[in-house]
Amino acid sequence: MSTPNAAAAAEDTDLIGRLPDCLLSTILSLLPLDAAARTTILSRQWRRLWPSTPLRLIDSDLPSPFRYHSAAISRILTFHRGNAISFHISLSRPSSADLDSWLRILAAKRLQELVLQPPSELLLLPPSLLACRFLRSADLTNCRLPAAAATVASFPHLLELTLRYAFTTSSALHGLLAGCPSLVSLSLDRVFGCQSLRVRSGSLRSLTVSVSLRRREEIGEELQDLVVEEAPLLERLLGHDINWGPSIHVLHAPRLEILGYLGVGIPSLQLGSALFHSLCSVRLAAEFRSVKTLALELVDPQMKLVVDLLRCFPCLETLYITSHMVVPRSMETLKCNNMDDPIECLKHHLKKVVLVGYEGQKRELQLAMFLVSNARVLQVMKFLCANDCNPTWLRSQKRRLCLENMPSLGTQVLFEVHKKSNTRFLKHASNISLVDPFGVKT
Repeated sequence: MSTPNAAAAAEDTDLIGRLPDCLLSTILSLLPLDAAARTTILSRQWRRLWPSTPLRLIDSDLPSPFRYHSAAISRILTFHRGNAISFHISLSRPSSADLDSWLRILAAKRLQELVLQPPSELLLLPPSLLACRFLRSADLTNCRLPAAAATVASFPHLLELTLRYAFTTSSALHGLLAGCPSLVSLSLDRVFGCQSLRVRSGSLRSLTVSVSLRRREEIGEELQDLVVEEAPLLERLLGHDINWGPSIHVLHAPRLEILGYLGVGIPSLQLGSALFHSLCSVRLAAEFRSVKTLALELVDPQMKLVVDLLRCFPCLETLYITSHMVVPRSMETLKCNNMDDPIECLKHHLKKVVLVGYEGQKRELQLAMFLVSNARVLQVMKFLCANDCNPTWLRSQKRRLCLENMPSLGTQVLFEVHKKSNTRFLKHASNISLVDPFGVKT
């Protein structure tokens, strides 16, 4: 049995405990919740600090007997006195009353990061969500937005918003976005109930839109029409699972640098004055000189589709073309009659081309030969092949491509085996720190 003198001596040797409270609080805030809470047994000082340290509550970090119980989370929120940095729910299934209570407490704690990924059935978000005005990041999955978002949403500090398999109304979604004047990144991944979205934002830099691979009548109406009316800072517009749309109209985005995937599943594509229907050109215009990276996903990589799009992006530097993985319709053969007209990006800017799912079929080969023979500053030509790249096939492809006649000296021509995947790009590609969202790993 230890004596009082021994206990005092132990506390005297607690060198970490001698650190300033502000530094100790920072250390505690970086620990998993259960580890941070256990520090209260170390000394009187630690016991005093944890309840007021900025809270990071992630239910998967809780000990297994408690991570599925809403009561444990309620007790933690009630006991903790400090502000909240992050609150993640992915295992618990809170009742409406519990969730409302949690969000009210978290709003008072000036919550910064909210992640709700409840299992099983849809989670109805209470109006108290709108009280969390200090949020900087919100990721809401399998949720229904409160109708009050249409009129009272105000998130002045919100920088990142992800809605994944979410249900809402057009008025609620527009109201929510109007209440986010600092929003930098918006990701809409299978959002139901809003058929048309008009984006006007002076801060938005990344916009990602994904639709369901299942037919709309099986689930409900998804986004059918996306209009980027005014987005002066928008740098990347990303479409995932574009086999079913939506139509995209980009009216004003003078800084747009990264665009894709574009495919025949987009009923109508408007880029300034340029207009395409199912990726077939109706009207061409070379207005988007800011676009440096373009990704296409094609049922049949016909040359005319690619050539017409290249004319719209005269300063393009990187081009990805993926063979279509889900065919929404049959396509007619398109004639390319304006091949003698110069294409600016091929003459001066295109440095990298990646053909994903390449098999060396007639139209794939024809397109590859065109790019190889016309891209004058090409540095890398990569074929990510859907076959095993056996030596006989490789020799045949290289011979037919006439690689020795390439106008760009020193071009790297690479053939690699590509494992087919339904993942077009990372779902977190809206993160603007990710330089190349279309980079494919073989």
